[in-house]
Amino acid sequence: MRDRVRDLVLSGSLHAWTIEELLARVRKDVATADYSTVFRAVSYLEEKSLIRRVDLGDGRGRYETADRHHDHVQCERCGRISESGTRCLLENAADKVSKATGYKILSHHLVFTGLCPECAVAG
Repeated sequence: MRDRVRDLVLSGSLHAWTIEELLARVRKDVATADYSTVFRAVSYLEEKSLIRRVDLGDGRGRYETADRHHDHVQCERCGRISESGTRCLLENAADKVSKATGYKILSHHLVFTGLCPECAVAG
């Protein structure tokens, strides 16, 4: 089970997975998979620094590969979250912030907000 969760998160896609999404995908291969097993797999992979938790401000933890940081966009109306489709837009900003403040920057996250295509059309 742990290997399947690892393969999904490290698949190379720019996707931040919730535990519920991982469980649904794992259940396609292993019908008896349960939440606690997926949760333990995620916890183990996070502990080994293979994946990291991303908080996008909606109260749901998401997990993505630790070495492929990217940004997200969230619809203010329906809450849908999408990937930016590219690597981090602020990679060089961390150095500038560090030099300006004296902080050693360990991480950051950026979430753009707006309206998803469906909500924008709905007006």
